[in-house]
Amino acid sequence: MSYRSSWARHNCSSRVIVPPNPAWGHHNWFAYDFDTAIGGTVVASRAGTVLFTQADKLNGTRDCTSNSANYVFIRHDDGTVMQYVHLTTNGVLVVVGQSVEQGDPIGLSGDSGCSSGPHVHVNLFRDNTDFNRQATLPYNFVNADGPLDANRGLVHQAAYTALAPAG
Repeated sequence: MSYRSSWARHNCSSRVIVPPNPAWGHHNWFAYDFDTAIGGTVVASRAGTVLFTQADKLNGTRDCTSNSANYVFIRHDDGTVMQYVHLTTNGVLVVVGQSVEQGDPIGLSGDSGCSSGPHVHVNLFRDNTDFNRQATLPYNFVNADGPLDANRGLVHQAAYTALAPAG
């Protein structure tokens, strides 16, 4: 099963710098890294409730110890959680327990934690109690205008623009 998410703001564009399961990069099987400048607005790809946040880590530390990046976790109604990581220092725009709609601003992109440069790391997993050892789930962005790989979804180094929702 592959879950579906959307970029909620149409005409928003980003480049995939690391796709799911590359030979190098992610230890999370299904995850994307999107090239962003520090301070760019990150929006919720699906509606849900803010589960965890962290905002006090500095940009550019290249710290790969546990819990070294800024992040927002959002729990969805289907029991999945989307994780947005490497946000900028004090760049979390939501609070734990807050309800968000698809497209709501949730943070500002950054370069915190184990990061090779400014970007946003996004992955999806089932809600459980061990968030450091979660099994990520396959997902794709249903409104991405750009090339798609039949096995991995969005393509490495390709740029994507979010299309306006149908209707």
